[in-house]
Amino acid sequence: MSQITVNQSLCKKDGACVAVCPTRTIALNAEGFPEEVPEAGCMLCGHCVAVCPTGALTHSELPDEAFLPASKELPSPALMDGFLISRRSVREFKKRPVARETLEVLLDVARRAPMASNSQNLHWIVVEDGAKVHDLAQETVNCLQSSGINPARLEAWKSGYDFVLRGAPTLVVGCAPADYEWGKPDCAIALTYMELAAEARGLGVCWAGYLTRVAAVHAPLRQALSVPEGHAVCGGLMLGEGKYSYRKVPPRKPLSVQWI
Repeated sequence: MSQITVNQSLCKKDGACVAVCPTRTIALNAEGFPEEVPEAGCMLCGHCVAVCPTGALTHSELPDEAFLPASKELPSPALMDGFLISRRSVREFKKRPVARETLEVLLDVARRAPMASNSQNLHWIVVEDGAKVHDLAQETVNCLQSSGINPARLEAWKSGYDFVLRGAPTLVVGCAPADYEWGKPDCAIALTYMELAAEARGLGVCWAGYLTRVAAVHAPLRQALSVPEGHAVCGGLMLGEGKYSYRKVPPRKPLSVQWI
């Protein structure tokens, strides 16, 4: 049975749904109407429904109420460029945790990030308690002590400086099935979506590099995170209200580019 239904009285035969289908699951029939190609392998991306200007096409696996209206108010290039360039990695946080409602919105934004073949394989772990975040930093340090890390880092930890999770009140960790080869890039893109959405809400964000690296080799850390069986930690973000604001954008290295 076809997943696609076309209202021929609404269809303009413009072929847009065929053109945007990444798996060529749709083709135009002899009458010029779109129809599903048997055994083509729809990946449920929803592009065909989203692009139809008249709403003539529906998909049985993608109910209409699950779609959101496309935004018509996009930021100007200057506004967008300024926002992206001005973001900073925040390493000093206020203690107040991020509200659950805000985290739910950020996760919803992240799940809409592009992923390989629309796989949507990511699983999220959210730590809302600052004390638990600190415990995870401690478990990370437990592993780093035997890894040859710069001794000055460990001395800083002993003196109360959290170089792992920076005393953040909230931590979000992205996981994917260990045998899924696109887990890390999918997670990086989704976390970038989350990071920018958090920045737009006035939150400070920093990537949890130490924790991500250690979770790959240290079972006690994965257990403390309650990582699902068969999954790997692919990335993480510390979140919270930043203690300080920045009035300048620091310089970067000159652009290295090759035009071909």
